[in-house]
Amino acid sequence: MKISPEQIEALQQQQQQQANKTKKVNGAAFGEFLNSEVQQSAGPQTSSAPPVPGLQTINPLIQMQQAASVQAVAPNEGEFVGKVENLFGQLENYAQQLGSPDAGALKNAYKTLEGVQGGVDSLKKDWPGVASENPELGSVVNELEVMARTEQIKFNRGDYV
Repeated sequence: MKISPEQIEALQQQQQQQANKTKKVNGAAFGEFLNSEVQQSAGPQTSSAPPVPGLQTINPLIQMQQAASVQAVAPNEGEFVGKVENLFGQLENYAQQLGSPDAGALKNAYKTLEGVQGGVDSLKKDWPGVASENPELGSVVNELEVMARTEQIKFNRGDYV
């Protein structure tokens, strides 16, 4: 099978488009991307998240959380975003509990991890169509689920003992 120059050019253009799309979503641009997607799904909005200098470079999720909490959205979406913010907070608590030198911290960490898993299951049950309505928010929920399951496997395996 011979590869023609047209096929190579088409493949390079496809890879370039995919790379541009990935660059758009990564880093600090993720918050802007999320804001635009939420605004499109909720209709025209007049408010937007104020930029917080320096925090975007530390953690792009902080910008996403601030944008979700500041922006006026429909009650159903606001409740969804609030639950996602709560799950991120629980994951931060889990990480702090794992780093704690206390003997009982591991038991508390496991309880926190179970709470995260229950929260993800609740999100998927309460909003079953989120992945089809807004694929970006659906991917955030899927990432939370994968992270919680992975941490449970690591915890049960004894990685943190």
